[in-house]
Amino acid sequence: MEQLLGLILSAIFGAIFGSYATLFAYRLPLGESCFGRYFGPKSRCPQCGVTIKTRDLIPILNWLLTLGRCRSCKTKIPRTHLFIELATTAAFILCYIKFSFSQEFMIYSMISVGLIILLATDFTHKIFPHQVLNLILMIGLANRVLQDQNVIDATFSAAIGTIFATIFYQIFYKKTNGLFASEHQSFDYTKFILIAAVCLPMHVFLFYFFAVMLILTMFLIFDVPNKRKRANFGYALIIPFFWLMLYSPNFFN
Repeated sequence: MEQLLGLILSAIFGAIFGSYATLFAYRLPLGESCFGRYFGPKSRCPQCGVTIKTRDLIPILNWLLTLGRCRSCKTKIPRTHLFIELATTAAFILCYIKFSFSQEFMIYSMISVGLIILLATDFTHKIFPHQVLNLILMIGLANRVLQDQNVIDATFSAAIGTIFATIFYQIFYKKTNGLFASEHQSFDYTKFILIAAVCLPMHVFLFYFFAVMLILTMFLIFDVPNKRKRANFGYALIIPFFWLMLYSPNFFN
């Protein structure tokens, strides 16, 4: 019974955070304020401009009740909104199953929210917002230092990560006729590699880096990128990171 209650509560928390993550994923690439009625515009339909009422901001349930359309103009709500809410809910449930309600649950759940926002913005705008990258870096670095009880390991990881991030950039942007959509996108992916090096223990990071390089190499071999319309490949970096975060032993040790 306690386990079931925990799953339900984690799902509720995930849905709530997913609703806010949707706001961030939509507004950050546009340069809009993400702090609602107090410091920015209220949530509104991008098509007709009508302010969305509170009853229509209930995560997931609102999508089912409105069939994914604006109540006013009937414009379809982007499916990425639903994806973010569902993915965040699922991530919170997985974090609860792995860590129960603990300090680790809070840390990994927050990192998961950041990762899902990155997935969404990469899909819609082919960018990783620097605010989200900084958030993941700060949480991961702080937790790494707390676990290691020193900053030496994290500093060493950052130095090694810089080397591997440079290798990544040189191979998959400079040497492949631009695998990614733009140099900006390539820089975003490179920064994520560096963040992974800081957050992950060295042996786990090396495994992570090898996995990412293998995935992208397979994309090149099978000519996955469309030369006319470059795709987003953020999921090739984020999904392995998320997987190792939950299922790799001693992730931050």
